[in-house]
Amino acid sequence: MVACSAPSENESKQPSEWHGNWKAEWETPPESYPGVEDMEFYMDGNFVFTSDSLTVTANGYPDCIFSVDTVSHSQLWYVSNDTLFLVNDPDIPGMTYRVASKSDDRIKLQLMEDIFVTLSR
Repeated sequence: MVACSAPSENESKQPSEWHGNWKAEWETPPESYPGVEDMEFYMDGNFVFTSDSLTVTANGYPDCIFSVDTVSHSQLWYVSNDTLFLVNDPDIPGMTYRVASKSDDRIKLQLMEDIFVTLSR
């Protein structure tokens, strides 16, 4: 399985156009959480792509559906076909995001069925 093993040399890609600091906005539709009230369904942060790693910072806050704390985590990364793979350790796969769309200054990612992340420069 691609997600559980290191990519081959031909499929491993860290596109240089992804490198740099991107503002991140997470959102999920409130309909995905029936009965949940008085919560916010968005969160800001950033993704910093380098050739060596990706650092994701998520700015959680009270009443945020994603997290009440700010968290930051660095990991390896690569893009294959329409998927961004985050790798915590070569033997431990991390999260995978489907690349829904991409332009020079905006990347739209989807995590699971109902979590969307928009990256913008």
